[in-house]
Amino acid sequence: MVEQSPTNTDRGVSSRRRRVTLGRICAVAILIVGGVLGATWWSERPLREAETLLQQGAISKAFDRVSSFLDDHPKHGAAMSLRARILVALGQPGAAIEIFERFGASKPKDLHAWAQAYLKLEQWSKALPILEFVAKSRTDHADVQHELAACRAKLGDFDGALLAANEFASTPGNQARGELLIGTLHQQRGNMRLAASAWNTVLNLSPNAEDLQIPAEEFFLEYGRVLLSLGETSLAADLIQRSLDLRPDDSAYVSLGDALLQSGKSKQAKAAFESALEVNPNSVDARKGLASIALGEQEPNRTIELLVPLDYASLLTSKTAFLLQRAHVLLGDDAEAERWRQRADQLRKIENAQATADHVLRNNPESTWADVLRAYRFALSGNWEQAEILVNRLGPNAEEEPFVAALAKSVRERSSLPPLEDLPIQEK
Repeated sequence: MVEQSPTNTDRGVSSRRRRVTLGRICAVAILIVGGVLGATWWSERPLREAETLLQQGAISKAFDRVSSFLDDHPKHGAAMSLRARILVALGQPGAAIEIFERFGASKPKDLHAWAQAYLKLEQWSKALPILEFVAKSRTDHADVQHELAACRAKLGDFDGALLAANEFASTPGNQARGELLIGTLHQQRGNMRLAASAWNTVLNLSPNAEDLQIPAEEFFLEYGRVLLSLGETSLAADLIQRSLDLRPDDSAYVSLGDALLQSGKSKQAKAAFESALEVNPNSVDARKGLASIALGEQEPNRTIELLVPLDYASLLTSKTAFLLQRAHVLLGDDAEAERWRQRADQLRKIENAQATADHVLRNNPESTWADVLRAYRFALSGNWEQAEILVNRLGPNAEEEPFVAALAKSVRERSSLPPLEDLPIQEK
């Protein structure tokens, strides 16, 4: 018996049946997947609500919402990352970092919060690579560029800091804030003319210095001090007075006194220094200014009266010690004059070491000695972890230098630092 091969009609029917079956399978699969996704979307609704609350500034409510979700889903990675973000906003960076290190980050905003947690703890070296990565995603672009500028500057990369500051200034609505940041970076590098130029732009864009990163009175004061360093005493005095009009402050009165004194207005300068002492009787610079005027008026006893309390409070500088030396010379007390000369020399040695450190950090910020000095200053401020990161990057050869070896030992043991006067470099 001869078998008949399937006809085209039979094959068509079979093909249609397979398509129908496959279609049903796909439809069922889609329904299942859709159901799973829908269920997941619905179950994660509290997370979206918490994120919205966080964006609205209702931080405590956001924390409560995500915590309730985690009671039922304790190992939910995205929820833990969101909780860490909220902890950063609540001012608990250490707790946030513990979560991030355990669960990681599920999105760029989480990474940004992770970097911000390190920034709050001044762990600049740990924050920087995260910020660099987040910057590529352009998430929170303006904020990230501002933070990058600050972080790079702290680690001595001023060119990179300026690049980020200029990028920040180019973002919509941030030109004045960006120019303030640019000027601040130039001020830190000692480029006062460039700082003044940037801050002049700030003043043109915002005549009342509103909506900046710092209060208006602080901006006017810092701008005035920069102009004072450039010898523009009249403009400096005007800006410092604007600061004082907004908020009386002893350091602002001192700066005003300095500007007036440089302008030859001794009487007005004296009044400014006295106003500073009224605000803060312990103001070192106000006492120094008044003592200098008293000495010029041949009143050595008044000079001594103003400056000796600083010695008891360990607040003397080489300049104040020198003024005391001159006062005792005028009184004919050679023994006391010699004692103060020696004190002035001792204090000057310490100040010269500080000046050397400033010079290196400004002019050779990427040098090994700059890293050594940054580590020293981080340790001095109590930021031992950041200091240790820098010390460990110096390499074993660097510790062949006794000062570096002593610093590294102190940092690792969290003990007293070597005297900065032992620094084996001199100011140029």
